[in-house]
Amino acid sequence: MIVKLIYINRILKKNLLITFFLIPFYFFSQSNSIKLFLKCKCDKDFIKNEIPYVDYMINQKDANLELFIYGDPNGNKGLYSLYFKGNKEFKGIEKKMTFESHPKMTNDEIRVGIKDKIEKGLIRFIVETNDLENLTINFTNNNSSINDPKLDKWKNWIFEISASGYFEKESSRKESDFNARFEINRYTEDWRIESNIRYEKEKESFSNSSGNYSSSKLYKGIKGKIVRSISNHWSTGFFYNFSEDSFQNLNFSYIISPAIEYSIFPYKDVVRKEIVIEYKIGYQSNKYETKTIYGKEKEKLGIHSFAFKTRFRQNWGDIYSRLGYFSYLNLASKNRLTFDNYLNIRIFDGFSLRIGAEMRLIRDQISLSAGEASIEDLLLQQKSIATDFYNEFRLGLTYTFGSAFNNIINTRL
Repeated sequence: MIVKLIYINRILKKNLLITFFLIPFYFFSQSNSIKLFLKCKCDKDFIKNEIPYVDYMINQKDANLELFIYGDPNGNKGLYSLYFKGNKEFKGIEKKMTFESHPKMTNDEIRVGIKDKIEKGLIRFIVETNDLENLTINFTNNNSSINDPKLDKWKNWIFEISASGYFEKESSRKESDFNARFEINRYTEDWRIESNIRYEKEKESFSNSSGNYSSSKLYKGIKGKIVRSISNHWSTGFFYNFSEDSFQNLNFSYIISPAIEYSIFPYKDVVRKEIVIEYKIGYQSNKYETKTIYGKEKEKLGIHSFAFKTRFRQNWGDIYSRLGYFSYLNLASKNRLTFDNYLNIRIFDGFSLRIGAEMRLIRDQISLSAGEASIEDLLLQQKSIATDFYNEFRLGLTYTFGSAFNNIINTRL
């Protein structure tokens, strides 16, 4: 009798254990026709909650629809591009849409606007499935649009004012910072105008058994550019910079330089792919706070620079690379070579590789103060220090496996 009870108890425990593991798979089984892989810097939990009639996939290979949402890489913070790419039964179906916010929108209004665009884009794929029977359409006839140039009293001009600061204090150190900024921007099909006025004041102090050290850093300046589109591949522009910068030993400096740029791909493709070549030539005038290592208190210089930039944002990942060269026309030996790279690609399903590298060969530090760097400058890094190079390298690996679905939203605790 005792043996029989033990046997029954074991059977019940085994069945209960099997039931425990099967219940989640039963209740969370996925049955929607659209299997979506979503890649964006957006509120994904909000989108999942508001669009529950698709399944959200962790790996691209399991999706029959991929959606990539990108911001404008060239400055227009309010412009978002949506790329739908069909796979499997949707193979060959692609769709591109855009959403343009405006500065008065809150974060919630922006995410609702992006969500609405996603739903409109999904219709193209829903009509190819049995879910079409569950689709209802509510059409609102609204002839006005906040983005209609005829109704925009600001004519695409955008103004932004911001200020921030912080204060930190410990037993042996304290730090404070205040900065303010005023931006004026305008983006149209033909013009890109940006102007930035900035003020920043930073103070640091440090104490130990050897003594007390303090230093401060001040920057005041205005910089910007005016760029005119010439064609689908050519642009020209004018850059300017007026500043006072204690970190660079500049009491006052101004730079003016015209520029020209050629894009191998049409500019309309810039969000997904771009290869551009740019050249600038101009004039720089410096007045220094203290005499430089070359015995200069002020000087006027010709300058020029060259840059080659490429960026690809595709379904297999992102690649960005920029090679730049700068030198003074009358001091060719004073130059700088920079090479910046970023790569984030999918090697195989679930496994991605991220690599970042920045390399600089520095030979253009003509504004360095004469004499030895002080202890304050070395410890608190409030002054530019002589160097021949700067290198930075980043590496990251990610491997995701397990359930293919990512539908559930759970923010508890």
